[in-house]
Amino acid sequence: MDIPFHKPIFPKDLNSILKESTSSGWVTTGPKVKLFEKRLSEYLSAKYVIAVNSCTAALHLALASKGIGKGDKYIVPSYTFVATVEVGEYLGATPVLVDCSYDTFNIDLDKVEELLASDKRNEIKAILPVYFAGKPFDYKRLNLIAQKYNLFILEDAAHALETISEINIKNTVALSFYANKNITTGGEGGALVTNNKTIAEKARKLSLHGMSKDGWKRFKVGAKWMYDISDLGYKYNMTDISASFGIDQLEKINIWRLRRIEIVKKYFTKLKDIDGIINPEFIIDESHSWHLYIIKIIGDKWKISRDEIINKLNQKGVGTSVHYIPIHMHSYYIKKYGYRSEDYPISKKLSESVITLPLYPRMKNRHIEYVINVLLDIWKKYKI
Repeated sequence: MDIPFHKPIFPKDLNSILKESTSSGWVTTGPKVKLFEKRLSEYLSAKYVIAVNSCTAALHLALASKGIGKGDKYIVPSYTFVATVEVGEYLGATPVLVDCSYDTFNIDLDKVEELLASDKRNEIKAILPVYFAGKPFDYKRLNLIAQKYNLFILEDAAHALETISEINIKNTVALSFYANKNITTGGEGGALVTNNKTIAEKARKLSLHGMSKDGWKRFKVGAKWMYDISDLGYKYNMTDISASFGIDQLEKINIWRLRRIEIVKKYFTKLKDIDGIINPEFIIDESHSWHLYIIKIIGDKWKISRDEIINKLNQKGVGTSVHYIPIHMHSYYIKKYGYRSEDYPISKKLSESVITLPLYPRMKNRHIEYVINVLLDIWKKYKI
């Protein structure tokens, strides 16, 4: 059996979602993007949504709109994808890494407080926490910390669309609609979500070259053609083609979320008795989007390594991934900042022991059982 790590769900006939745009000839930023933004705003109970071409773009726009720049520092988790970190560097700011919690994968707020208390020059202007795998962090505590130290909070919710929908948005949030996310806008896409009008207006302008009008307004029949470039902007706008996928996928998000939870329950129930792995904590009432199901391998209970376990899963047709190689262990960051692998020990330990299993609504029960049975067989054969 061949079970890919992820497989998105699209209609058999794409005309059902794309025909309106392709027939009209309007395929770039236009009415479908506006509609997608409206639907997201309603789903998230947020005042402003700016649809863009990636979560990276949303993060970058938010920091730029807040005026983060050269001489500023910003806190980011060491255990995340590089996008969370690089966006501040685009603006000349300097990242300050913080290790994560071994249990939750999320940023360690105790370490955050220690770091801020030692920032005597008040150089740290922002913090970018991540909802790792979709699990909520202690955002109430983080808000209190931010108030105390006058920090801008930019939440990286690339894994956590459904989680955000159940939280009253107080901060600025970046979402991802990449190919393997819980919903996708056709492969690439993202959104900036905020209740802050100033950030929203600035980000929208910056997302399309810093222009005073977007293309839809300029090229409509009867529209005035004049426009002005008032800021140095970027090319981050989402297209109507992408938004059409997003509108269709968003309609199914609640059904897909229930299916994700069903799969998680099956994994948790069948794998929790394997002494050689640690399953993610499963709390029924938790606002968790379950973007990823990540197990931790307890190395001293196996005859083979984590990487060999991955190879054996792959040989049996089970797609896997590893989330992530920590920021401080990438060559660019080692060269630039002089990090050592032991600087953030929890991140290092996790990166060397985790395996992400397939988790997506398109999986059938027989696929889930197959993944479970393959892992059980490997455990029986190679346990100490």
